[in-house]
Amino acid sequence: MLLVSVPAMAQLSPSVARSIEKAQTLEQDAKLGEAIALLETLSVNRAFDKAFVDRTLGVFYWQYGNNDKAIVHIQRAVDSEQLQDAQAWQTKRMLADLLLIDGQYASALQYYYPLARTIPKEKTDQSEDVWLRIMQAHYQREQWQKVLAAYPDYERTMNNIESVSALSLKLGAQLQLEQWRGATPTLKALIALEPENKQWWRQLAANYVRLEKPKEALSTYLLAQRKGITLDPSERRTVAQLYANMRVPERAAKWLRRLPDNEQDAQTLAQQASLWQQAREWPQAISAWKLAAKKDSQYHWQLALMQIQQGEYQQALTSLEHADKGASDKDIALAKVRIHYKLKQYEKALKQARLAKQIEPDDAVESWLTFLKKRQQMQRS
Repeated sequence: MLLVSVPAMAQLSPSVARSIEKAQTLEQDAKLGEAIALLETLSVNRAFDKAFVDRTLGVFYWQYGNNDKAIVHIQRAVDSEQLQDAQAWQTKRMLADLLLIDGQYASALQYYYPLARTIPKEKTDQSEDVWLRIMQAHYQREQWQKVLAAYPDYERTMNNIESVSALSLKLGAQLQLEQWRGATPTLKALIALEPENKQWWRQLAANYVRLEKPKEALSTYLLAQRKGITLDPSERRTVAQLYANMRVPERAAKWLRRLPDNEQDAQTLAQQASLWQQAREWPQAISAWKLAAKKDSQYHWQLALMQIQQGEYQQALTSLEHADKGASDKDIALAKVRIHYKLKQYEKALKQARLAKQIEPDDAVESWLTFLKKRQQMQRS
């Protein structure tokens, strides 16, 4: 950035012009401290000279990393009202940027709005930056509606060319205001600009979930994966849940099965087994229940029920021996009644029925007792 334009240099007192040129040379030679010291000790009388010295010092202090002194000097240059046209506009822009960096957002906005409305022809390429800064300042102040209100002006100065920076601010404001429908096209625009950015895909899918559009959420995850985005375990679980909610249990189970080994806890395996059952995939359901039961004994009960359903009676008896959780003693006894009956072991079935009655008599137990006693009588006769 040229600190002083050629026309402005001509307006300076010769001695001040020489000092500023010398300070610029020192700055270019990486002697910024000496440049600042030279201008700080400079004796200046004319208001125009003072304004330019303050402006130059402000830039030097900014480069030096001393924002507080930079703001003081740039503020003096602006308040002097000695600077004109593009030089004045650029100085006010520097002040606004410094205030923004310093967290003085309200003060920065007091400069940015007039700057945005009075852009010199030679500075038109900076107009979109000003509106972006306006959005940033409002965002920092959590003025979400004003962030959104500034976006059309930014878009206009960009000739409808979208940018990630502005769209990110717009999206943040929309999410804060829970404008889920409006956030959808914003996220799609961000994905178009940064298709490799997983954050946008994830937020779009979550947005569809909020809008109760599970098909669109699922399609977003699947498309992201096809685009090379790696889904983490939590996202794969979400995909499985979406399939389950859409009553496609087989695909839901397959997504859970693809989870890494360290994610295959007892609860996840039991969920898989339940989904395989819903899909009427009995062998896969039994396999999943076996794995779940190895990690948590409560699942021996569900495993036994599936084995009974599939006629695996001996295996079911073994599972019931370990079913110390997940079912009552009476339920386990009644399950053994059914198994022994299917195996034509009627004496053992009757014994289990009597045990069930001792635990808790009810109509089901009585029905089995009556049936099995009659069966025993028929065998004896």
